[in-house]
This record gives sequence, structure tokens and C-alpha cells, in this order.
Amino acid sequence: YANEAITPCDIKPTEAPVPVPQHGLLMESLDQVGMAEFLTKFRINIFGYAQGGYMYDTTAPQPYAGPTFLTFNNLRNTPLLDKISLNAERTVDPSKMEFDLGFRLEGIWGYDARFIHSNGLGDTQTGRYQFDPLQMYVDVALPCLPAKIRAGKWLTLSGFEHFSANIYNAFGDPARALYSNSYQFFYAEPGTQSGILGTYVINPKLTAELGFTRGWNQSTRDGNSPYLDIVGRLTYVPDDKTAFVFVFTEGPEFPIGVGRGLPEGDKDRWWTYLNLVATRKIDDKLSLGMCIDFVTAPGIPGFDEGSKQWGGIAGYASYAVNQFATINSRIEWFNDSSDGYAMGTTTGANYFETTLGLAIKPFPKDKILSSLLIRPEIRYDGSNNRVFATGDNRPGEKGQLTLSGDLLFQF
Repeated sequence: YANEAITPCDIKPTEAPVPVPQHGLLMESLDQVGMAEFLTKFRINIFGYAQGGYMYDTTAPQPYAGPTFLTFNNLRNTPLLDKISLNAERTVDPSKMEFDLGFRLEGIWGYDARFIHSNGLGDTQTGRYQFDPLQMYVDVALPCLPAKIRAGKWLTLSGFEHFSANIYNAFGDPARALYSNSYQFFYAEPGTQSGILGTYVINPKLTAELGFTRGWNQSTRDGNSPYLDIVGRLTYVPDDKTAFVFVFTEGPEFPIGVGRGLPEGDKDRWWTYLNLVATRKIDDKLSLGMCIDFVTAPGIPGFDEGSKQWGGIAGYASYAVNQFATINSRIEWFNDSSDGYAMGTTTGANYFETTLGLAIKPFPKDKILSSLLIRPEIRYDGSNNRVFATGDNRPGEKGQLTLSGDLLFQF
């Protein structure tokens, strides 16, 4: 057999059991009417969550006093239904080197939807509560190669935090997450991307991804059409306690807004975006994380000539006290050297924030109520400029203290 040619299809991966989706309350309910067995047979999982929260700003308690820079939970003294998310998903495993088809459909409704619209999808809605088709993509696992191709719209590949109620963040556990988001998450990272993405599993520890998208938060409309941007991600997991993720994008991104009446796209000055996330699980109780973001643009229309930069660094710590409670913390520094473009203000500034929160599971052993999570937190924001609201005619404040929390129920 020495002279026979060996093709990639002759190399079979180590056999592993086919993963079965973990059923939540929704799938268990479908099982009562005989539907879950059919869905499980085809590895289709239907799941979701509901999230509602409240934020109190001690510095400017009036609901519409001015910007808080807290992204989603930014309406003071007002109970909010942040979002209800409903998902249908079939995952594929490219390491099996077999042809397979997967997909993800996720729709959300609530207050947060207005902040995550992509250009051309759902961005003409008005009102406090809106709908958004958050994710819609197809995955094709390739035969004879440890690879897959994704086409459609997905949540950004970058960052430590995640839009979906932090359920899928770097720590991988909703109990290890905060209600509020970092500056980096909202002001230095794309929300969604639409395009084509290839994934190649180099080995069990290293995975590479490369693709083309229509740009930050662009989908059926694109402010820079027909130009695309390039996106890539490298994931290195040296052991079961450590992970490093590097993401980059390169392309014409201005404007990154959505909706009609946007300024003309800037196709000549390409942005460079770099992101690094590192996580380390110290032991069964303590996990640490770090996220670095950097964006540079050769220039931005409507602002003074010259390159603009913004980004920051954030550190995370999570300590599981017991089955009922986890302590979560974040400390962050963010720099806006874009004359205020990144933060939507009239001036550049340095920002910092520190947040301390609890993730409480009051009924960890109950079949239904174990899906309930309560997350109170206290947060202090500061800046070298007076950018925070006061609620009256006085100059802006350099600091802001907020108390907030949410209820999160998975199903």
C-alpha cells in the first residue's frame, strides 16, 4: 500500500459521540406535546430568555437628564423589559470532517433592540420596545476538511462581553456576568456583522476564522457598498482553564450607524480594529479575564483632519461563593481620541469605570426556578472632562454613581 495516494477523506477523526442539545424549559414543554423528540433527533434546539432591569442614577436621577454612557440600561428610574429572546439552532462540528448543515435564528423584542439594529433590518421602527432579527445564518461543515462556512448575519466575533444577556460571554456562565456593559462593548466593537465566514480547526487547541462582511452593523443596506471589510479571529486554548482570542477587522466602516439619511460613506479611509481577550480559570471558584480594544481611522468625515483612535482595556474577576451567589467585578479604562466621535460627545476624553455585582440564584435546585438569575450591581464612572449629566443647568459632572440590577430567566 506504500504507493497508494492517501487523500484527506481517508483520514478519519477520532470518533466522538454526537452532541445532543441540552434541553431547557421550552424544549421540555415541547416534549409534553411530543415535539421535542423529533427536534432532538435532528439536533435542533429551541430556547430563549427574558430579561428586565432597573437603573438609578444618584448623580442625575431625572429619567431624561442626559447621557449616561451606560449603553443599553440607560433610562433612569424606569423599569424596563430589556429583551425577550427566542432561538432555534442546529450546531455543526467541523472537526468531524463530515458534511453537515446547521443554522441559527434569533429574534429579540424589547428595549435593547433599538441599540442593536443593523442597517436595513428593523431600523425604521419607533417606540420604546422594538423587534430585531438579531441572528440569521447557515453553517455548512465540509467533508474531508476540519472546516465550516457560515453565511448570514451574526453577533460580533469580538469582545469579552456578549449582547445576549452575557449568557455566552468569555466565562461561559450567566452567573459570571454583570448587568451593565463596558465602554468597549458598545463604543469600540461592532454589534453585528453580515457576510461570509470560514472556520478551520488547525488542531484541538487552535482555530482560525477569516471572512468578508458588509461592515460594522451593516446588513441589507451598506453605507460603503460595494466595498467589503475583512474580519478574522484566532482562538488558542492551551488547556481547559486558559483561552486567548484575537480578532481584527480592516475596511471602510464609516458610517457605522443605521437607518435612512446617513452621511455618505467614506470608502477611502479604512479603519483598523484589533481585539484581544484572555481568560484564566484559577480554580473552581475564581476566574479572571482581560479585554483590550483598539480602533484607528486615518480620518473621519466632519471632524478635524488627522487620524483618530479610541479603545480601552478592561479586567474582570468572578468568584463563585456557593451555589446561590457569584461575585462579579470589572474595572475599565477607555480613551476617546476621536474628538468625541466614538462616544457621541463634543470632545475627546478619558473614561474609567469600576463595577461590583452579584449573580444570585435563589433556587438552584428547583427544576423551573433554577433558571432565574438576579443581578444587582453598583457602578462608578469617571472622566477627566465634565461629560456626565446633572439634570439641571449646571456644568456636567466628572463622575457618576449608579445602582442597577436585572432579573434574567432562561427557558
